[in-house]
Amino acid sequence: MKKNKGNLTIVVLLNVVLSTIWLLPLYWAFVTSVKTQKELYGGITFFPRLATLENYSALFQYKEGIFFTYLRNSIQISVLTMILVTVIAVLAGFAFSKLKLWGSKLWISLILFTIMVPAQALMVPLYNTLSDLKLLGTVWGMVFIYATFQTPFCVLMMKSSFDMVPNALQEAALMDGASNFDIFWKIYTPLAIPGAITVLVYSAYNTWNDYTIGLTFGGNTMKTFNVGLVDMLSNDNSVNWGTLTCGAIVGMVPILILFLFLQKYFVKGMMSGAVK
Repeated sequence: MKKNKGNLTIVVLLNVVLSTIWLLPLYWAFVTSVKTQKELYGGITFFPRLATLENYSALFQYKEGIFFTYLRNSIQISVLTMILVTVIAVLAGFAFSKLKLWGSKLWISLILFTIMVPAQALMVPLYNTLSDLKLLGTVWGMVFIYATFQTPFCVLMMKSSFDMVPNALQEAALMDGASNFDIFWKIYTPLAIPGAITVLVYSAYNTWNDYTIGLTFGGNTMKTFNVGLVDMLSNDNSVNWGTLTCGAIVGMVPILILFLFLQKYFVKGMMSGAVK
């Protein structure tokens, strides 16, 4: 009994330490965002002497609210990307898992190979391709690029999720005269919702937090909030840390809300395929 209490105490202390390490950067960013400029450069303080929203006001009023344009671009690109990636991943995952496809193992191996290719190695050919298609600096150009990098891994996640559903359901449906589409839509899709939610959150998170792709393919017409925030600060002679942390806090809110609403399904989806 004493040993169990000792182990429980160690686990609780370890969780407290890890939680503190994880939350400290978020706390520091928030505190910095509500400090005055004088206090920011007057030494390290863990609590603001005078909390103010002037940094947020400066962020939203900069160049007639251009930061909202960057946020709108990020939201638009992220929503379209996660819908496209989720639809492709669900359809391909079901096909690889439940349908008898010729060369399915070969296709899976090719998908694994594409995951191992560094994204940086594809930047130049993809840039040239988008340039030829007149899609540089457009919404769909950005969506196609993000989907290119995210879809292979998401297909494997959905395949693993469909693998968890017993084949007996498919056999029983076939005996009752159901088509492959009916089996997919009415039987397997509802059971694979946690996996699909995981893919959706994964796609939204990676698209929203990306900087390199947005900088390379967005141009001046389709800057995401990450690229736009850095661009706003680079135009000044010095870094305004209050404005920078305000942008980081505001940019964190949408993806945090999405995860909090879908957390239950996300955890279930991450466990798909872990136990056979």
